[in-house]
Amino acid sequence: NFIYGLTNSQTSPTTPKGFYTVTAQFGNIDPNFDACELTKAAGASFVARGNVIEANKLENLIYKALAHKGYSFVDVFSNCHINLGRKNKMGEAVAMLDWIKNRVVDKAKFESMDFEERKDKFPTGILHEDNSQPEYCRAYEEVRRAAKEKRMVDLGALK
Repeated sequence: NFIYGLTNSQTSPTTPKGFYTVTAQFGNIDPNFDACELTKAAGASFVARGNVIEANKLENLIYKALAHKGYSFVDVFSNCHINLGRKNKMGEAVAMLDWIKNRVVDKAKFESMDFEERKDKFPTGILHEDNSQPEYCRAYEEVRRAAKEKRMVDLGALK
């Protein structure tokens, strides 16, 4: 919901410019970033985004993330009509849900949009899935075995 809601709406890295938060009471001046793109760049092997409006799709994404062997990340757009919505004059809970609805787009549709159409839009669904790398805990176990056996790790054997 673009803020740290459980801390009474502090600015987060995803807070849009100009938004009021308790730590940016005259408007956020920092650029926000896409948490999914950051997580993908950091090596996550499963990245998805959903929203509370499409609860069944969100449940499916969470299920797939939990079943995935590897680092999974699911970004969930949810309304915070008390802190974010009210303090930024976005209306009541339904208006906040409409605000989210107008910003989320299925990944396939998003990819067909031009640069201008993508502005202020966020793709939803499975955004990245890579099963080609060894799962982290398996790789770590290989490191432990290699250390015990006093040899270099062989990550190629894990693929």
